[in-house]
Amino acid sequence: MGVVLELQHAATRVGFFQVVGHGVPHELIDSTRQAARRFFARPQDQKSVSGCLSLGEASNWRGYEHFASDNKEAFEIGLKTQGRVDAAGRPLPLHGDNLWPPGDPDFRHTVTAYHTATTNFARQLLGAMAWALGLDARYFEAKVIEPLAHLRLWKYPPHTELAPHKDHGFLTVLLQDECHGGLQVLRRVQPKAVPVQKQSVVEDRSALNGDLESREIAEEIALASTLSQNQSESIWLDVPVIPHAFVINVGRLFEIFCREAFPATIHRVRYTPDKTAKPETSQPRISLALFFAPDWDVTVVPPSALRAPGVGQVRSVQSGPHILFGYRWQQYVNSGEIPDVAAAKRKALEDIAVLANHDP
Repeated sequence: MGVVLELQHAATRVGFFQVVGHGVPHELIDSTRQAARRFFARPQDQKSVSGCLSLGEASNWRGYEHFASDNKEAFEIGLKTQGRVDAAGRPLPLHGDNLWPPGDPDFRHTVTAYHTATTNFARQLLGAMAWALGLDARYFEAKVIEPLAHLRLWKYPPHTELAPHKDHGFLTVLLQDECHGGLQVLRRVQPKAVPVQKQSVVEDRSALNGDLESREIAEEIALASTLSQNQSESIWLDVPVIPHAFVINVGRLFEIFCREAFPATIHRVRYTPDKTAKPETSQPRISLALFFAPDWDVTVVPPSALRAPGVGQVRSVQSGPHILFGYRWQQYVNSGEIPDVAAAKRKALEDIAVLANHDP
């Protein structure tokens, strides 16, 4: 019970917490880190070969990806599912086979084992989070049978960053680099006293007139800066590196589910090695992030136990289209097809509107 109370406090006050004693073997964690580092150290032509290179939505965003703007690299896999189709008989987005580098069965075996272990851990963690919200610990079991569980291996070269954002899913299970930090969380200046009915980005039609999500993030950062002007602390908190610990953060979909009882927290990455380090000895930052959300067709809606008195009907959100939105707009931006973020999000919203399953 003490662990659940600690989880409740951290999720309510900070939105991030670290878990040790999670049951994933340290040997598997170490071997997966090493496998990722070896993979990213390969020559570019070996990572970009057919069958390994991500084709965006055509490969369900799985495989290897290189970001030319700053030379970050990523490799992504998901739960292997076969034959999943929508009501019209079309293959479901974000489902299908994984891509792998040819001739490296050890990499495939190790990364798959890590993905399986962290996916199982995420399922167990959801039970504890349900309990912390006053729900039955088995509340989510039937909702995460075939979860949208995508594991992304990240390589950050020195002096690269990831802009402030909130994750789109339910939970993110992050393993930081064993030596290099860089993950920062926006200091929450005060908990929100009254939960509001927050909508999914795929149902907030006002977002069609602009980038509402980015505007909200900018406003939260500005508010934190204003309220901390007379304080010596930075508004950005460094997340310490704890050996073999998982950093957990709440995503926007879970925030919608619990009506911000556990808010999604803004975070960013700033990887700046020690200034005294020689350029040739600066190592890339390797991190492993599992982005976890319920099954595609699960309707996410706050249960009555989490609704404030007097609140009537609340709108529902379908898990799959909500997650797909994030992949779609980022592909538009990263490919250069629609470089403007607001325009990319508007196009992504239009694309997936027919997939969203809203209550009448």
